[in-house]
Amino acid sequence: MDILLVEDERTLAIPLADALSTRGHSVKLFHDGAAALAWLNEHHCELVVTDVRLPGADGISILQRARSQDPPCEVLVMTGYATVNQAVDAMRGGAIGYLQKPFPMEALLTQVERVAETRAMQLELRRLREQVGGAAHQLTGTSVAVGEINKRIQKVAAQTVTVLITGESGTGKERVARALHQLGVGAEKPFVPVACTAIPASLLEGELFGFRKGSFTGADEDRSGLLEEAADGTLFLDDIDDVPLEAQAKLLRVLQEREYSRIGGHSLRPLRARVLAATKIDLLQAVAAGTFREDLYFRLNVVPLRLVPLRERTEDIPALLGALLRRWDPEGRHRIAPETLRKLILHPWQGNVRELENALRRGLALAGRSRILRLEHLLPGGVGSHSVRGQDEIVPLREAAARAESESIRGALAETGGRKQKAADLLGVSRKVLWQKMKELGLEEAKDSPQ
Repeated sequence: MDILLVEDERTLAIPLADALSTRGHSVKLFHDGAAALAWLNEHHCELVVTDVRLPGADGISILQRARSQDPPCEVLVMTGYATVNQAVDAMRGGAIGYLQKPFPMEALLTQVERVAETRAMQLELRRLREQVGGAAHQLTGTSVAVGEINKRIQKVAAQTVTVLITGESGTGKERVARALHQLGVGAEKPFVPVACTAIPASLLEGELFGFRKGSFTGADEDRSGLLEEAADGTLFLDDIDDVPLEAQAKLLRVLQEREYSRIGGHSLRPLRARVLAATKIDLLQAVAAGTFREDLYFRLNVVPLRLVPLRERTEDIPALLGALLRRWDPEGRHRIAPETLRKLILHPWQGNVRELENALRRGLALAGRSRILRLEHLLPGGVGSHSVRGQDEIVPLREAAARAESESIRGALAETGGRKQKAADLLGVSRKVLWQKMKELGLEEAKDSPQ
């Protein structure tokens, strides 16, 4: 394991370096904090062992620099009796532990070996996850576009670089973010999704950074923010394009400096989480329009991942429907007729995979006891009925609902050969309710008695 050792007392530093080297570790030794910081600017290691009080720069500064690396280094702090409080602060800042001087050599070696064992287990878990569990966290499909995205997920997941995921609503941006998290080294750490579009602009900064009691009206107590809750895991900023410009500036600083403070607070906290972002629009157009900061765009767009809409990969629809059926019909009671599948492939799917999933769930609900899912179950209005309409073609909600109900009833009657009791059973209603609904909708069969 590569170790950076920072200790100004040479009588302690040299024996420590020798003991670590004897155990097979590669040790870089500095006696000055500033020199260690300069080395960290150009190099990376797996573990930093540092004293708190150092000439040039203190151990807390070294901790913050080490934890801000990509991937972050583990840090073990050594401290004298007078700096125990600083060691506690270091633990809060991400140190894995501290040793109070004087300590036996074996105490240090034991902690170092624990770090080495943990890192080895993380690497092995990642390898196994890639071998046997990777497919569970990838996009479903056999198209070239999906294959390319899955390959890039595998390559990027092991790193902690910032990723910008772009794609229309419903294409699976959060699924990609979760895949990057689950296939990375911090899969056991928190995954914190943030729906930026769902948080009012006035509350967004407080939600992200947290706040101190009394910092604004309504701040009745100290509260941690989502940046803090993400800890060493992943912070996923969905719909990043909806973040107001003022908040964009503060977010940019956090990503640049890898530190932040709560609203109303003065102490800086390290950003330890990996940051992923997603957008449904072209951010370069937003930059040109002045609604999104160019510097933040480039800070987020380290690794771009573009998800193509479902209408551009229709060959994936059979595989997607199979996966969705396994999820929503685990007992395997239903199947989709081949002719229906061919028609579904022709549907525009403006809502992408989310619309496809909703259509399947609708079909399972409307099919009742029928084991065959037909087009009238999945798309009551027919192919193209759920595509985006022009302003002159917008249908009032009440009329749209009536059309859907009418199509569902007609489909159930066709399925049962006009037998109303069986049709009612398929629809999950009583025969009387079916008769009343048919009468309300003006269907021909409503002339019959409900009895």
